[in-house]
Amino acid sequence: MNDAVAFPPRKMTMAELAKLADVDVSTVSRALNDSPLVKEETKRLILNIAAETGYAVNASARNLRRQSSEAIGMVIPLRPESGQTIADPFYLEMVGAVSQAAAEKGYDLIVSIPRDDETIAERRLLQTGKADGLIVIGQAGMAGRLDEIGPLARKVVVWGGRAGDMNYTLVGSDNVEGGRLAADHLLSLGRQQILFLGPVNLPEVKLRHQGFLKAHAEHGQDWNENLILDVEFGAKNAFEGVIQLLESGRKFDAIFAASDVLAMSALLALNARGVRVPEDIAVVGYDNIAQAGMATPSLTTIDQNIAQGGQLMVEKLLAQLAGETVDSELTSTQLIVRGSSGGFMQA
Repeated sequence: MNDAVAFPPRKMTMAELAKLADVDVSTVSRALNDSPLVKEETKRLILNIAAETGYAVNASARNLRRQSSEAIGMVIPLRPESGQTIADPFYLEMVGAVSQAAAEKGYDLIVSIPRDDETIAERRLLQTGKADGLIVIGQAGMAGRLDEIGPLARKVVVWGGRAGDMNYTLVGSDNVEGGRLAADHLLSLGRQQILFLGPVNLPEVKLRHQGFLKAHAEHGQDWNENLILDVEFGAKNAFEGVIQLLESGRKFDAIFAASDVLAMSALLALNARGVRVPEDIAVVGYDNIAQAGMATPSLTTIDQNIAQGGQLMVEKLLAQLAGETVDSELTSTQLIVRGSSGGFMQA
């Protein structure tokens, strides 16, 4: 006996769903799109029947009618020289924050990592209709591309630092205040030779360095310009750089790192050379990623409120897509004092 051939179940049509609900097709369409023109009782009936019968909305056709993909693109421009990957804790937390905020608005998230400087991922996602709008994480290596995006800027929101005239909406932490808070904390603890760790020419880091210098001026203390370790954000870069600096005999009693990943790499390097933290060298990071509180010792850091940043970027992007005018905005920054600076413990 030949085995019977199993055919996949036929998908129910909207007309059939309308017949089961004893309404017309237009009512079913409105109910599935949560239209206020349909009574709540009728809407619940239609949705219940749809759930029971396994009726699936034709998302492609619906989105074509709406001229919307119901998706937001997220571009993460990783520079090969930085040593960073998508597994960097900051990127993972930012993806999580944006994804949650997008889901609350009924949008999916498409994450794109440009392969090289010649691949204009922003235009590709927008012009192919794969995404209604874009969120770009970071301005490093992106200045020219963002300036050239032209009219598409109304479909873009960027996470970064204020850098001169911008033709796009920006959301980011108050980097100057964050740098000031970090340096003020260390100077107030009596630290006098503070090493600045990070790629100082990147827009956000440059602003953090400005705040760092501002705190020194407020304390009436000069900063030794030789106390800078200009390394990329990759963890290996910071570890090797701090090791070399220690072996060179350079004297410093504190480190302000431009990210938590850099700060935690510095902690590992100090521990590898038997340097006590915070007794010999105090350390402060920037970001307040989840791992910061679990470092040894726990890391004092600047919280730039990633969750709030994700929420703001999604809200502003959707407002722009709706034709509204929005302003750039900075998230709040807060000093989180933990063991690495010798301060009191704070969650």
